[in-house]
Amino acid sequence: MSLDVVLKKIKTLQPLANENLDEGPLDTMRARIGRKNQAVESLKRLRSEYSSDLLNTAAFILVIGDKRDEFTLTATENHKCFNTNPDTFYSDLVDRIPASSYAGKESISNIFDILGRHLEDKMLEFDRINGYPQLIFRNEYGRTIRNREDFLSLVKQALTEQIGGEIVGIQAVHSLVDKAIELEHTSKFTPILLPTGDEKFALTVAKDLERISSKVFVIVAGNAEQGNLKDTELDIVTVGEPTSDGVKKALKTISNQLKSNK
Repeated sequence: MSLDVVLKKIKTLQPLANENLDEGPLDTMRARIGRKNQAVESLKRLRSEYSSDLLNTAAFILVIGDKRDEFTLTATENHKCFNTNPDTFYSDLVDRIPASSYAGKESISNIFDILGRHLEDKMLEFDRINGYPQLIFRNEYGRTIRNREDFLSLVKQALTEQIGGEIVGIQAVHSLVDKAIELEHTSKFTPILLPTGDEKFALTVAKDLERISSKVFVIVAGNAEQGNLKDTELDIVTVGEPTSDGVKKALKTISNQLKSNK
């Protein structure tokens, strides 16, 4: 189903799912409970369908450069773009593991067993992932972890290399479903901005996202390390100054590409 069709069904069921069971005659209480429970279960299914449709319409836009935050703010406030931190998946995983398990440890090979168990739990939160490679420790991951930032960097490296950067897109859609429903989003394209200062990571993720979407772009807002952009085959849009007109022009360029590739 399309986003529009699913959203209409969600809006029809939400009042029933939010029904106050204390209101109404006592002799119809059982019927009201059954009606509410059925609506709640149907909403879970519809939310999952909406999430799938959102992924199908998603245009993932990695935003890099020293003016990425200005670009993202303008695009979100004025051009109906969604945005989320591409580190969200990794940060959430790191936060599930006590710092005492890794901080100051010289040997971290055993941490990968713990990390793998939490990774499994997190993957189960996504309806659409049926399997993924087992996370394993490699010699190049050996290093002293002094703090959360060090551990986050390691987790990003290991998961991007072994699981794939496309998990960033799946996490992004998962994170934005409720907001999209609240905003009654039904557009044919769903622009999702993923701003990051880690340009090498951004380009890796953008390339990996092509495994799940044909709508992947990179925007350079301001200045970026040109060495990272050399020889890439990704669609790159450059915005020198993220003014209102500059942002509008960049998004229009992407919109035109989306329409031509439809």
